[in-house]
Formats: sequence, structure tokens, C-alpha cells
Amino acid sequence: MIDFVKIENTEIRFHENWPDINVDLAMAAINLSRSSTEFNLLMEKVSNVSDLSFFELEVMVLLRSFSYPHRLTPSLLSNSLMVSSGGLTKVLIKLEIKKYIVRDPNPMDKRSKIVRLTDSGIKFIENKYPSIQHASKQFFESKLSKSELQTLTLLLTKLLKE
Repeated sequence: MIDFVKIENTEIRFHENWPDINVDLAMAAINLSRSSTEFNLLMEKVSNVSDLSFFELEVMVLLRSFSYPHRLTPSLLSNSLMVSSGGLTKVLIKLEIKKYIVRDPNPMDKRSKIVRLTDSGIKFIENKYPSIQHASKQFFESKLSKSELQTLTLLLTKLLKE
């Protein structure tokens, strides 16, 4: 866990030292950022055990969420994961070297490829995902009730909708 200035004290300091700002907005932004950082660090620890980055695992999880043959265009992958195409390309090369994905010709557009999980990629992510889910469960359920987790999920989904 990361050491932070206690968030409760941050809110008090805002009220005392900067009363003309919208404290609720400031706290929402800080809390969202800190929660994301803490969660990502935990996921990096879990993923490093398998010699992959959390982002590499995210790519594989997203691909696995689609019906067989678990494939997607690079542009849909980069948009869905909110990453540049250059950043995604580096990850795809690493996953391809490890034989977890292949890039097949796109029958609809000869200039592009479609990213697809290989059989070994499917087996790997299906075997690895329980440890990711366990760590996620511990992170959230140690702090939130099931109802609060559902509310958080609804609110975060609402923030991400266009």
C-alpha cells in the first residue's frame, strides 16, 4: 500500500486553507486518482508474477471477453483501453513474441491486421485471471460492501460513458 497524506486531512486543509474552491470536486479527483494508482500498483504486483505487465494482461482480458476466436482490430483495442496506437503496438509485439497473440490479415481491410488470442494465450489468461480476480476482490471487498461496490461500478461506468 502507498503512503499518502491522509485524505481526511486533505479535505480539512482545503476547507481551512482554500475555501473558495469546490472541495467536493477536488476530493473526487484526488480520490479517483489515488484509488486508481493504488489499484494499478496492486495489479502490477500480481501481473509481474507471470512476467507480464498489467497492461499486457488487460489486452489479453479484453480480447478474451469477445466470443471465439477472441479478436479485435488494433484501433478498437487502443480506443477501448484508452492508449495510443504506438503504446499498444509495443505491447502487441511483446505478446506476439510470447506467442499469446497473433495478428491476422483483416479480410475487410488489407492494410490492417486483426489481433487474436492464440490457444496458448487463451489458456494463459484463463489460468491467470483467477489470481487477478482474487487480488481485485481483496482490494475492493476489504473496503467496500457488495452494495457499495455495485454503486461504485455504476458511477464509474457512468463517468466513462460518452
